[in-house]
Amino acid sequence: MLAVTAAAAVLPMAAPSTAGADTTADLRVESYVLPAGAAIPSLAELHSAEGRERLRRMATAAEPGEALAQETVGPAASSAPLSRRPSGSPPADTTTGVQQRAALGPAATAPEPARTMTYDECVKGLGSDKKFYVKSRFAVCHGASFLQTWTRNGQPVGTSMFNVRAVGTIAKNRRTITFQYYFTDFTTAGTTGAATMPITTKATIPQSWPSGARYTRGGTMPGTKTFTQLKAQRRSRTP
Repeated sequence: MLAVTAAAAVLPMAAPSTAGADTTADLRVESYVLPAGAAIPSLAELHSAEGRERLRRMATAAEPGEALAQETVGPAASSAPLSRRPSGSPPADTTTGVQQRAALGPAATAPEPARTMTYDECVKGLGSDKKFYVKSRFAVCHGASFLQTWTRNGQPVGTSMFNVRAVGTIAKNRRTITFQYYFTDFTTAGTTGAATMPITTKATIPQSWPSGARYTRGGTMPGTKTFTQLKAQRRSRTP
């Protein structure tokens, strides 16, 4: 079973089980987590040792563990390593805005932080090499590509993959963070057991401050669904 943890991070927990049909009963599968949107080797490329080594390098280069966005501050910043990559870039007119506010004096006010983020904004912000995109402290997203290579007798015979992007937003005057999970770009090539492969989505809060804080969970999670079911669903929302 492949478990997808999507809240602060999206990571695999285990390899997916193989299907029971005669054509796939002897398949073995390996799962890799790569940056969302990364150029993934094709099945033809994986037939060569060079292609398989390229995939291993891509997976190894991905930052291990529960890395945090560079913008993380306060007690949370010491709970895990900070990402080595920036989570986003300031708008092109940031400098101009600062100069305008300075000219206006103490009465100047900063614009209200963004509290919404679209799927397209998340995709653009993550690009092909970032784990996080921080639009504001109230609107962030995270994502990864999940690639499975299917082998028979040690030789690649198929691949399957999908992308997961999680967008977290907080509405004004609310204490609820809502996560929107987008499951997209489902593809298969060659012989695989992907159609009936179960995928589990979990949301976790690894640590909080103060330690005695209590949470109320609501909404609906995708739970455990097959590759085919998630492909049809595309997205899920939970506060």
